[in-house]
Amino acid sequence: MAMYQAACPGCGAPVEFRSAASRMAVCGYCRTTLLRDADAVRDIGKQAALIEDHSPVQIMTSGQYAGQGFTVVGRIQLRYEHGVWNEWYLLFDDGSSGWLGDFGGQFVLTRPDGDAVGPPLFDKVEPGNRWSHGGVFWHAADIRKAECVAAEGELSFPVDARWVARVIDYRHRDEFLTLDYSDLPPVVYRGKAVTLSALRAQRLRDPDVVVSRAGRLHGGVSTLICPVCGAPAAVVPGATQHLNCPSCRSQISLAAGQAEVLRRAAADAKAIGATLQAGETLTIDGLPWRVMGWLRCAVPHQAAEPEWFEYLLFAPQRGFSWLIETREGWQRAEVLDTWPESFSVSAAHLSGEAFVRRYLYSSQVREVVGAFPWRARAGDTVEIGEYVKGEQVLNMERGAREMGWSLAVPVEQDTVAGWAGRKLASIVRTGYSANASPQVLLGGSGKAALRPIAWVFSVLIVVMNLRYMLPFNVDAMFVTGIVVFLLWIPAHTGDGASD
Repeated sequence: MAMYQAACPGCGAPVEFRSAASRMAVCGYCRTTLLRDADAVRDIGKQAALIEDHSPVQIMTSGQYAGQGFTVVGRIQLRYEHGVWNEWYLLFDDGSSGWLGDFGGQFVLTRPDGDAVGPPLFDKVEPGNRWSHGGVFWHAADIRKAECVAAEGELSFPVDARWVARVIDYRHRDEFLTLDYSDLPPVVYRGKAVTLSALRAQRLRDPDVVVSRAGRLHGGVSTLICPVCGAPAAVVPGATQHLNCPSCRSQISLAAGQAEVLRRAAADAKAIGATLQAGETLTIDGLPWRVMGWLRCAVPHQAAEPEWFEYLLFAPQRGFSWLIETREGWQRAEVLDTWPESFSVSAAHLSGEAFVRRYLYSSQVREVVGAFPWRARAGDTVEIGEYVKGEQVLNMERGAREMGWSLAVPVEQDTVAGWAGRKLASIVRTGYSANASPQVLLGGSGKAALRPIAWVFSVLIVVMNLRYMLPFNVDAMFVTGIVVFLLWIPAHTGDGASD
């Protein structure tokens, strides 16, 4: 039931304010924006049209969270470098509010948790930085600036196309914490990743309505015709934000609700073939998994290093997963919703189990083919930290603005061949030794990074001990030489990358 109702100044239709905290509402008929001041409203212009994003959520969707019922009463649609997402404004039965973040079918529900005490400066935060709130140390996972595309329903503050959101998402185990810098001091929101089924969501959009408005049904795999070459490509409606055409390699953005060509590939562009092809279907545990695309990666500035392939898989019942092909074999990797309880330069603890860091190196994308939920580009570089326990590999991936964790386990090549239903070519490619270990070779980037440090400290040690070595003192020179020798060991072995 509405707490307050006004006639739209634009078309005369009734506009309801269900929450006492709501200051803005958008007319559902003509998109006129009403700003509420006490019991009066004024017209502050029209909202832009929303981008059709296949979301099953809509105004008046309801559900349950932490023992309380809620109703969706508003939405802000935001665009940033890698795509578009929604922030749904929730009104709980007790009059409190919350937000349901919606990015490509993944949901996070957060509720206000007070003002930030001693917040970090937005422009100074880097992925992985720690910040303390509520007696818990949180790690920065995502730092982003986003522009408002449009809004609908009612909101607790006014927004328009000029409004820019500045947010930092932090993680602690399975919890999320968001610092919203729209106001100063920033406001804190705390919550968890959720699913619509766990929320017992009701009054979702009818699938037929999604199809009629967007042309495709959310959650499945559809075929898109490349606007450059006309070749078909597999995409996931509502989740695929960018496509690198498997045929002509043109870059196409799908984030604006239509295919927009960002870059046409050069006519002489040559691609290195992958073992699995974009659009191919693998049958894993009885479920069909589509290969949406692949990344060809290598350590930057290391011409002799081997390359590897990372394949993005999708199943409507399970979402996204990764299959990794290296010179040593195959791995199946899952992105973790629950982060390690703790991690450092030497170890990480996940579900009470200790993983020891083995390598720290850089990974650079050299080629992109297929469809991805973000804009994957050749040249993108991230830092990878590998932590191992037996055959399990816990991977920390950190880029310029975001960070995440995944857990990988080895898979036999015959198993992958069974999934694909065909014989696979050898993973050992021309130009590389069959005995070359990608993990050992990847350690080279860590060793190279240590050498300048070794030089600096070697000089410092010699200078500090010069007074003991002169006049000619054999013992002092011997001890200094041993210290310098030990200092250089990590720069010539893999040990330095694991400390």
